[in-house]
Amino acid sequence: MQHFNFYIPVMIKFGIGLWEKIPEESYSLGAKKVLIVTGKKHLKSTGILDKLLNIYNNYPIDVYVFDEVPPEPPYYIVDQGAEIAKTKGIDLVIGIGGGSALDVAKAIAVKVNLPGTIWDYIGDNSNKITIKGLPTILVPTTAGTASEVTRVSVLINPETKEKLSIRHDFLYATLAIIDPYLTLSLPKENTAYSGIDAFIHSLESFLSVNSNMVTEPLALTALRTIYKYLPRVYNNLERIDLREKVLYASTISGIAFTQTGLGGIHALAHPIGVYANIPHGLACALVTIPTLEYNLEILSREKISALGRAIGVYSLRSAKEKILKKIDEFFSILNIKLGLHNYGIKWEDLPNIAQEVPKSGSYKTNPRTLNYETVLEILKKAF
Repeated sequence: MQHFNFYIPVMIKFGIGLWEKIPEESYSLGAKKVLIVTGKKHLKSTGILDKLLNIYNNYPIDVYVFDEVPPEPPYYIVDQGAEIAKTKGIDLVIGIGGGSALDVAKAIAVKVNLPGTIWDYIGDNSNKITIKGLPTILVPTTAGTASEVTRVSVLINPETKEKLSIRHDFLYATLAIIDPYLTLSLPKENTAYSGIDAFIHSLESFLSVNSNMVTEPLALTALRTIYKYLPRVYNNLERIDLREKVLYASTISGIAFTQTGLGGIHALAHPIGVYANIPHGLACALVTIPTLEYNLEILSREKISALGRAIGVYSLRSAKEKILKKIDEFFSILNIKLGLHNYGIKWEDLPNIAQEVPKSGSYKTNPRTLNYETVLEILKKAF
């Protein structure tokens, strides 16, 4: 029998219309002062923020809004939000938005009780977090990052061009409210990018060195569901029934990968995203095929067979080539233009990017050992 650990202390509530219950849930948690952490535009432009604040008027809760989160959040945004939380006496942090808003909300909740800057706790320094932070409610508006169910917060250091993560059990949400309605306003391009991120989460969790008998079914179900339904959502943005399926798959992929870790695709995507200033899901797509090609060489027949069946490859004959072709076609349907050179990255940038890759925690859980030379070769193939 395989040995494994599995821990996810998040209460998950999934369903259409549940976002309107956020104030009620805040009250149930005993909150008196809440800080809503979100992006600068989306929640306002859709009218969701005004509606939410109006519902809060029915409860004896003071509400403050921190809407300064950009798409790729620098670490100092967390420090700013934490200072506001301390000054106002916040007792509950609510993150609403894409992965960036949720990652910042989690980090703010933890940073409130920590000295220094949040960057002091990045990467291997995450174990310096010894004090539990404020409770959190996390509410995604995209189907991709699954930050609402993970113990990870990804931040950028603009000065050093590093994109790294804090990984700690104290980052788990108290409550995740997952409502497909909130993803309806996501534009076509962002729907594709966030969905691809969830697809790669599923893929890399399944292939991770820490994959186990609990996470594998979750990852494969998510992979199969996203492969089938994301292209349909992409061409039918108003179909909430289709968005619900992709959001469900994103959620269970997050439950899987927060246990297993990810792999080389994410390890490469982080510095690429910083260098090219492109969305994370797109950065993942750009290196998926050469990284997977590298990993497929050492996978067992059973692993290759299971992966193939999830995306419509039912024979082991030429299975590796067929899997790569299926994923290439998947990206093509979503109008992803591959090639790092198409996004401002120069050939001479590749060695510098390769140097950054080992800093990612995902580097360590890739199924096949990576080093500078193999990473550089993958980057050259992706160029």
